Parts: sequence; C-alpha cells; structure tokens
Amino acid sequence: MAMVYRAKYTAGPGITKSVVIKRVLSEYSEDPAFVEMFLNEARISVGLNHGNIVQVFDFGQVDGEYFLAMEFVDGQPLSRVMKRLKGRGFSWMPAPLAVSTVIELCRGLHHAHTRTDEQGVPVGLVHRDISPDNVLVSYEGEVKVADFGIAKARLAGRPQTEVGVIKGKYPYLAPEQLKQWPADARADVYAAGVVLFELLCGERPVTGNELEIFQRATEGRLTPARSLNPSLDDDLLDILKRALAPMPGDRYQSAEALQQSLSDWLGANAVRLPTHARKLLMTWAFQEELVAQHRPVPLPDSFVRQLQAWRHARLLVSPSGTGTTDTPPSPAMHEWPVLPAELVPKSLPRRLPEPPAPVENPAPDHPRPPSRLSPLLSSDAFWLKLMSVGIVVIFGVFILVRILRLPRSQTPSSNYLTPPTPPVFDYERGRDLLAQGDPAAAVWWFQECLQKSHDNGDCLLGLATSYEALGQWEEARFQYQRFVEGHPLRPEVITAHDFLEAHPP
Repeated sequence: MAMVYRAKYTAGPGITKSVVIKRVLSEYSEDPAFVEMFLNEARISVGLNHGNIVQVFDFGQVDGEYFLAMEFVDGQPLSRVMKRLKGRGFSWMPAPLAVSTVIELCRGLHHAHTRTDEQGVPVGLVHRDISPDNVLVSYEGEVKVADFGIAKARLAGRPQTEVGVIKGKYPYLAPEQLKQWPADARADVYAAGVVLFELLCGERPVTGNELEIFQRATEGRLTPARSLNPSLDDDLLDILKRALAPMPGDRYQSAEALQQSLSDWLGANAVRLPTHARKLLMTWAFQEELVAQHRPVPLPDSFVRQLQAWRHARLLVSPSGTGTTDTPPSPAMHEWPVLPAELVPKSLPRRLPEPPAPVENPAPDHPRPPSRLSPLLSSDAFWLKLMSVGIVVIFGVFILVRILRLPRSQTPSSNYLTPPTPPVFDYERGRDLLAQGDPAAAVWWFQECLQKSHDNGDCLLGLATSYEALGQWEEARFQYQRFVEGHPLRPEVITAHDFLEAHPP
C-alpha cells in the first residue's frame, strides 16, 4: 500500500536530520478510499506535537504520488521488543517496565484525544488502531504512537466508518468497535489495556478466530491474567479489569485516568526504578544490532543484576513450579549476583508468613495499680480449695491409670512421633525465600531437602541458584554439575550449562 524510506533532511550546509518518507504506491494512488485514508493521516498527524507521538513534518504530492515526511524513530516496534524478550528467556515483560511503557503510551493518546482546532473546539480524535506494531520504542527508551491512518476525527471528512467495515487489528478492538457502535477515546483505552495485558502476561486476553474473539470480547470472557502470570498483584489485576471492561461506561473514561492508576502503582511498587530503565532494556535486548552499528552502550552492573532477579522470579512462578522451556538468557547474566533487597521485585503471592518480631514493652513511668487478683491470691480459703481440687484430680488420674493398666514407664509408640517434614515442603520454603530476596536463608531449606532426597532435581537447581545469587561461584558450580549429571533430560540443563561455561573451574 505504501513504501517507507529512510532519508536525510538538509536544513543547511552540513545540517542534516534523519526522517522517514512514506510514499503511496502507484497502484493505490488511484484508489480514492486509500488516498482519503492517507490524507486523513496527514491532516491529523501534522497538528499533533507531543513527545509520545511520531511527529509529521510535511506532506504533499509530487508527480502524482502522495508522500508523508515524518520523524525517524531510532528503535523498534513494541511487538519486536516483546518477541526479543521471549527469545531471551522472558515470557513477559517485567511489570515495572511494562507499566512504565504503557504510561508513556497513555500520555500520547491523551494528547491526541484532547486536541482542539484553532477555535478551541475538541477535534474528537480516536486512533482506533492501537497495537504493539504501532507503538515504537527508541533505543533511548522513548515510547511513541505511530500510524494515525485510520484515526477518526471531526476534521477528517469521514467521521463514521462505512457500514459493514471494521478497521483496525481485530484482537485489539474494543467491543463497541466489534459491534460497529460509535467509538470514542475509551476504545483506545481498551486497546491500551490489551497491550498492557500482553506485556504483563505474554499473551493477549482473547485469542482465536474472529468469531471467537468477537464473542469473548463482547461478553467480557477474557483469559484470567493470573493464570498466565501468577506474580501479578491485586492492584494490577484491578487496573486490567477496569481497562478491559466490555462496556465503555465501566472502563477508564480517559487515557489520562488509566495513566494515573498505573503511575500510582509504579510509585508504590517500583519507587526505585531508574528513569532510563527502558533505554537499558533496549540496549540489553538489541545488543547485536547496536554493536553492528558501532554504537554499543555499556550496561550498569545493577541493571544486569536486576534482570537476573526478574528472571529468577519468573522461573519460580512458572505454572509447573520447575522452570520453563523458554530460551535461556545470555550467559553474561550469570556474572552478577542478585540486587539489594529494595530493588528485588515483589514476592510471589504464595509465600509463608514470617513470624512477627518480638516487641519489648517499655517499663512504665509510674507504679501500676494493684491487681484485682491480689486479695484472692492472699486468701487462705482460696489455697485450700485449690489443694482440694488438685488432690481430686491426682486421685482421678491414678484410678484411670489402674483401670487401663498402662504402665507408667511405657514410652510412646513410634507411630505417634511427629513425622518429619517432606522434601516438597523444604523446596517450597526455599523457593519462596529465594523469591523474597533472601538466598542465604533459602540455602538452608534446599540443603534440608537434599538430605531427605539426595537427587531431588528441584532442590539441586534451587540450591545452585541460591549460591549463584550469593556470588558463591564454586558452590553454585558444584550444584549445577550435580544437577546436569543427575537430570540430563530436564530443560533447565541449558541454563546450568550456560553457567558452567561462563564460570570454568
């Protein structure tokens, strides 16, 4: 339909700027509907000026061919970022990074939704095609909305979609769009919710053919987010539920409202997240591309350790409880221990309660009033009654023992001894402590598990991971070697081999 070129804009001698030229193919330039859609994008985009929207500089017609000159975003579409993360061992994007990305997306959408004309009259702009393909992430970590080609606005000349025509990517369309009802900014809020769901869970909330998507989306029968990512907390689940409500009136009423809820969650759950975290993620995910362009960016040790902590948390919350078959990350990630406790992600929903810390009662500054029991305890009648009751109890026990003929020296049977804790409990306790950022305590429980089950693969892997998190490379290497020799067919052997190759003896 259109060809996209990278070009250079020359503003003056020695002053150039990279731009993108979008040109309509000749076979489509005679199609009035396509030309109208292309001009619609130009009319709308030229008037948008926001850091989270791809800026359009110029448009026109040359030799009968329409063109659009727009900002060049040096980065990747969000869809490709997600694909690369899965290839590096992440089934989903870590929640703080996913939330911060959608916050930027909402900022751009809110600017578009609230745009006014020269007289201050709202334009009523709706993108209608929000998806990971139309969200660009630069190598600097910027998030930009692109492709307003099918956007609806009062100034576009075609405020309504033709009957029987549904525009946009089906899995991301709001229920009112699927039903061909009038759509407003809340349709883009729904699409942003689908993008957030996909980032947090690795899958869309509704999958299948068009008929299945239509039925499930319009009825609100979405895949439960926690069934795909058990580590999601209740606050994030509530945000997803409201953003993906099937009825527009139950949804966030603006992209800014969704942005505010996500900002509140980020401030409460990832207060130490660096502002350049997305830039570091893009650098880590696309190292090969950046090196090929002779522009490698060094990664801070703290961020690499944070990625390792996120990856460990993902392995521990996998549905099987024994890891995953996803492609393991780069061996370089094993060169770092885990982060300090304040930067480790939130613990898993399934965790054992910790005993409360003892509370020392301060000494009172004034003498306490006499207790009501004092007169009772000083009474002779009280002690006589207590002695009588004691004698009766002792005599009753003596008679009962004689009746049952139970020798006093008989020891309890071994059948009544408290059974030892099973290895499964030890493993689960160690797993939870590791996820909570306490690998030193996790080591003890994994060792207990191995004493009861010497070749338990889960406990061997957990013990090796704990030593690795503590930076005790020799102990980690020994346990990884035991795991490889004892369980050569398990998928986690790939991760063990990566560590052994990165830490030779």
